[in-house]
Amino acid sequence: MKSIKLGLGILLIALLGISCKNEAPVTINTPAINTTNKTLVPNPNESGTVRAYIGDEVTAEGFNLDKVGAVRFDGVDAEIVSQTIKKIVFKIPVLDLPQADEPSKVLLEVFDADKETVVFKYDYYVTVPVTDALVSGFTPKSGTVGTAVTISGRNLSQITAVRFGETDATIAECADGAVKVTVPAVPATQATSNLDITAVWSGGDIDVTADEPFVFNIPVFAAYTQTGDARLGDEIALTGENLDLVDGILWGDIALLISEQSATALTVKIPSGIEVMDPALQTKKLYGTYGTPAQEAVIAESFRIDTTPVGPAAPVFTSAAPAEEGYTALYLGREVVVKGQNFASIEKFKVDGVEAALKGDATDIEARFVMPNTITGTAAREVDLIAVWNGGNELDCGKIKVYPFYYTKGLRLRIGSNSKSTYPAANREESFLLLDEGRVVSVQDWWDTPVDPFAKSGSNTVTSTANKVTGSETDYYSVRPYTFAGSNSSNKLTFYNPANTANQLKTHYLDGTTALPTTFGTPVIFFAVVTDATLKGAAAGGTLTDIVTGQPKASAGAPACGASETSSVWVKGSVLTVQYVDYSTASAGNKPGDALAGVRKVGLMHIADITCVDTNGAAVPSREGYIDIDLYWSNVL
Repeated sequence: MKSIKLGLGILLIALLGISCKNEAPVTINTPAINTTNKTLVPNPNESGTVRAYIGDEVTAEGFNLDKVGAVRFDGVDAEIVSQTIKKIVFKIPVLDLPQADEPSKVLLEVFDADKETVVFKYDYYVTVPVTDALVSGFTPKSGTVGTAVTISGRNLSQITAVRFGETDATIAECADGAVKVTVPAVPATQATSNLDITAVWSGGDIDVTADEPFVFNIPVFAAYTQTGDARLGDEIALTGENLDLVDGILWGDIALLISEQSATALTVKIPSGIEVMDPALQTKKLYGTYGTPAQEAVIAESFRIDTTPVGPAAPVFTSAAPAEEGYTALYLGREVVVKGQNFASIEKFKVDGVEAALKGDATDIEARFVMPNTITGTAAREVDLIAVWNGGNELDCGKIKVYPFYYTKGLRLRIGSNSKSTYPAANREESFLLLDEGRVVSVQDWWDTPVDPFAKSGSNTVTSTANKVTGSETDYYSVRPYTFAGSNSSNKLTFYNPANTANQLKTHYLDGTTALPTTFGTPVIFFAVVTDATLKGAAAGGTLTDIVTGQPKASAGAPACGASETSSVWVKGSVLTVQYVDYSTASAGNKPGDALAGVRKVGLMHIADITCVDTNGAAVPSREGYIDIDLYWSNVL
């Protein structure tokens, strides 16, 4: 039995062997993408450090890739550009993806020859760049006709029109990041209305105000009924909404005076200076103007004024304040605006008994004058203000607080240079600080005026030795005291005492190539860096009330800029005392003494800004930049 079983086994093996020899061998050629030691090119990531875009060609390596039947991104067929056994190249098709800065994840699938069997799946990232005009916001959120509105976003240079409601706006500036427009004259009858802003580009309309509307404001006057003929000098009380937008009230083409104004009320005065008309009683439209270009808000279609002249009413004082923006106190030489009623007849003012002529013509509600520079003292004090009107009548306006010294903010000074090859043209225009006048003049103005005729001569006959006057008192005091800044070959930046050495004036050039004379300047001026915290804080903060108290003794003829402030080195934010010595001190060659002994005039310079130095306080080699100074300056002590 054992031998029979063995024979059958051999026979079976033999038969199987015959069968295998008769069948064709099966060859498996399934394509495979190799991501073990190869990557797709490009192989973008979610962070976007590597990116791929629609239309890019992607290369994959692997085996049997000539058998790939299809490649799809999110189910969309990709064009197969080329394929071999080991490499396939296909193109990213157009996909329905949002434009965004971040890439979008898509499913990359590779199929067998039947185009149905997936042989490879991969998370791929495709970036669709933002090319459409997109709006992210606008500002301000409200305004009136002429208000400048900025629409922010990206690719906004494609914007061709902007509409407020149905009215086209004027585009003032159009760049990729912002479009600037002015609000047009939108037809409106309500004081406040909401408007849609629409930006138009080739891809369609963008609703700029999708999140919130633009609030459009116009002044609207309440119904007004005239009860009798108005006369010159009369006041008209008006009410309404958004009346703070009104910038003028006109009767025909004659401007009336706005004396009080708020959002809900407005008081108008008829000027007493309107010339008599023929006939004297005239009827014209009364209206307010607002916006840019000027729009009309009608108050009354027919408003009657009797233009018969009337005698001036007594003026009524309300207030006196600095006329210039940025100043909060009354200083010598600065303009003062006085407000009240019936001011048209004011002829002049008296301040502490000193006459001050009007600056311009007085109106019924205000008059202006320049604070006389003869007000005495060195500390702020209360003085009488008198208005003289109608041929000598006097109105006692009470007391006003006057600061009897000069204060000028924002003086820009540029520096002299040791070399004409590094002397920018701007430095020639802002060169010398005239202390008495609180202004900066050019080299040409210094030369032409002349500020210092003795230095201009080339051989100063008044000051021919450092810090010592040898000429007459009259000659010395005839020169307008001045200072300037300059730098030497070592880039040391200093404020110059013109009489310190004979090689400072030549750091400035008349025409860019011709240096000023190598000679001493005439005024003798010394400096010191203020270390007293109270004095420094008041000068830097614009709150100085006394120009003498706390002043240190000055001794430096050329204080230098540096990296950090010391008693002899100044930086941005420093305050320097400036002391112009009197003739007796200058003729003896002495410096100021204690308690300002020997000082004719004193001042303080607050270094508000400086851009012409490096981090070490040395002048930049190009000599470009400037020093911004706030200056206090006294009368003769």
